[in-house]
Amino acid sequence: MRALRLVALFLVLVACDGPTTEDAGTPPPPMDAGFDANEPPPRVREELPAPDALRAGVAVRRIPAPLGIGTMGFGAIGEDPNPTPFSEMFPGTNRMYGSLTFRAVALSRGEAFEVVLVRMDTVGVFQQLREAVLDELESRTGRRFDDALVLAGNHTHSGPGRMLMTTGSLVALGDYFFPEFYDHIVAALADVVQGALADLAPAELGFATAETSIGHHDRRCENDSLDQIQESPDMPLIAVRREGRLDALVASYAYHGTVLGIGDLTLSGDFGSVVEQKIEERFDHPVTVLFFNSWGADMAPGDAPEAPGVTGPMQPGGFDRMERTGDAVADVVVPVVEAMSYSSDVPVRARTYRVPLSTAVIGYPAGVFNYPHGGAFCGIGGDGNCMDSTPIEGLDRRCVPISARENLPKQTMLTAGQIGDHWFVTAPGEWSTALAASVLDHVRDTSGSADAMFIGYANDYTGYSVSEVDWWQGGYEASGALWGPRQGDYLADRLREAFDTFHDQWTEPPWWQPVRVEPFSGYDGYDLYVAEGAVGAGTIASDVAATVTGEDVVSFTIQGSDPWLGAPEAVLEQADGTPVLKANGVPVTSESYDLWRDLAVSPTYADVERAETRTFSWTFHFPVTRRTRTGIPALSGDYRFRVRVPMAGGEPMEITTGTFTVE
Repeated sequence: MRALRLVALFLVLVACDGPTTEDAGTPPPPMDAGFDANEPPPRVREELPAPDALRAGVAVRRIPAPLGIGTMGFGAIGEDPNPTPFSEMFPGTNRMYGSLTFRAVALSRGEAFEVVLVRMDTVGVFQQLREAVLDELESRTGRRFDDALVLAGNHTHSGPGRMLMTTGSLVALGDYFFPEFYDHIVAALADVVQGALADLAPAELGFATAETSIGHHDRRCENDSLDQIQESPDMPLIAVRREGRLDALVASYAYHGTVLGIGDLTLSGDFGSVVEQKIEERFDHPVTVLFFNSWGADMAPGDAPEAPGVTGPMQPGGFDRMERTGDAVADVVVPVVEAMSYSSDVPVRARTYRVPLSTAVIGYPAGVFNYPHGGAFCGIGGDGNCMDSTPIEGLDRRCVPISARENLPKQTMLTAGQIGDHWFVTAPGEWSTALAASVLDHVRDTSGSADAMFIGYANDYTGYSVSEVDWWQGGYEASGALWGPRQGDYLADRLREAFDTFHDQWTEPPWWQPVRVEPFSGYDGYDLYVAEGAVGAGTIASDVAATVTGEDVVSFTIQGSDPWLGAPEAVLEQADGTPVLKANGVPVTSESYDLWRDLAVSPTYADVERAETRTFSWTFHFPVTRRTRTGIPALSGDYRFRVRVPMAGGEPMEITTGTFTVE
């Protein structure tokens, strides 16, 4: 989250200077409950039942984020305001590129042998959210999925904010908490997990590791002088086949999902989700791809070159860049998938461990990183050392303290598991290439397998994690470690121990696990948002042009409803109403990255904060041709769009545009 450098300036204004031992007049910090460094916990081997036959389930749910909500990942200080009912500190969004989703793959060989992987179009996930989802699932199913559930953000910086319940300076990370929206998020995550479990059916799995560097590049110069790996091309793949047909593909790759900026005012899954679509378009039937972000601390998204002589209209922002880079990634992935062999006789199992995390348990000597509740932005935005490997003196004494009142948990969580040939681990937040590679080397050495998968931004967020020697080089990535220079090495040590615990089937790790962090609470009784009345909802305000060419973007505007009710959805049809399908049988729709949508309101929210009625003008844009390979068939002839418009207090309305001819 490089642009959070601006936030550091804000935090300096609201926080006291320098390290502290305790914040006077504030609540006590969270306790490291259950941890006793002097007495290791008793451990015995797990006694596991015989596994059942392998089953797999797949589900996708839309994230219930209204257009207008602010994003999370970039700092908002200095950004032009764009007020909406769904944002406060951050500028509200007014464009959608695709629809934000949760995607889940559930694998089961019985209750002791389950893994549920959920890819989220979010900057990350906080452990309080995971606990809330676990509670909701338990209330629905009577089961606790604590070991099996992996929630992981793809680290888009164009996903929704307002999901972190905190106070003080940490509000600058993602705007003020929005209780009603947060409850919808918890329900939607439980829905997608429950949907994948309900979809369980006999399955086979295939495994491979693709290799490419086209999707990322090294962005951190401060560690170039260190004797460590700077970039890894590895992309572990797990394919799910049911009834002889590929149904889902799970991939993990090091990238940073940040092509779009906060000034684009766009809700989008960004780079990772576009890559998913470009891979999906290569098959002859629908396939659900989960493109997890493994580590991204020192990575940036790739930028594949545009082919010579390319034609077609330019799209805004980085849309074209994401499409052509996603297509280049698909060039590598698809042949590897096509060469896979499959088996149903594969191990499936995972265990999740809670890890104490504080300056005390990390073991800083007196005078080093003296921030008992955490600290960040060490160096206060100053440049790192990109010239040589000389540590920056005093870097740990120039940090922004996190106060006790902000309730940064003094623990985190790690998952270790096995899915067939791929042994895997998860990590909270964003790790550097070298730190993650050090754990993966241990996983391979311990398991004896050449295949290992790392899923980052998973189950919690602890900021950036780099090795201690890397941290002292300074720079933005080092400044994002919430627990100082030894955070990365400490978590890497615990992750290696967690993997050993899992691999050797111990019931407990070699440390006392803290009791769980409770979900966010105390916010019930909030007022529900009431959608404003919509003028002319379900009508065409500006229709398509009658004739277009391949160099044009087809645009039209409909009057819709308050975005709290959902965004209208457009599907491309032939003039007779037959949907236009891609090569994989999926319709051309605004729910994918085939179109983008803009919203303009009248009167504006800046002029009238709350109105009885308002005009909600939703404009759709569809490039007739793309500047890279696409699954959309070549268009020639007569077409129209069918639009599904959410309506207050009733069923959605369907309307159609006029017909346009592609010459």
